[in-house]
Amino acid sequence: MNASTQAISIGAMSKISSVPVLFRSEFPSVIVDFSPWTMDEKTQQQYDPNSIDFAFSFLKWQPYLSCGCVLLQICFTEKFSDKNNDIYSVEVFGHGYQKQWWKFSTITNWQFDGDSVPSDDCQQQLKHICHQIHALFGQQASLLH
Repeated sequence: MNASTQAISIGAMSKISSVPVLFRSEFPSVIVDFSPWTMDEKTQQQYDPNSIDFAFSFLKWQPYLSCGCVLLQICFTEKFSDKNNDIYSVEVFGHGYQKQWWKFSTITNWQFDGDSVPSDDCQQQLKHICHQIHALFGQQASLLH
């Protein structure tokens, strides 16, 4: 679900607005979109109400990332609220103009998969962001990869 629609309280807004800060600390030139999904009927049938979704776009293709846009989804066990912050996973997808190039999930051994994955350094940066997101939403570090 679009991050902009999940900001239902001051606490939620604070956590949601911190995610782009974490991403920009690793990739300063990124442009953040808090509403990556259109609100048409077809899209609304497919989005996950238990997630907070962001799109991070670059002005041009980033060879080290093997994409021009990164979709990041923070998935929760239940609908996100001030009382429920239990993260199920963080999903990250690298997109180009015509297709998805790679994907990464914190529930699948923290491995990248796809036709063209980011450089080793970028993979470490993205994993670092995911660790920070888990910490931001209260996930204990001992449970992380």
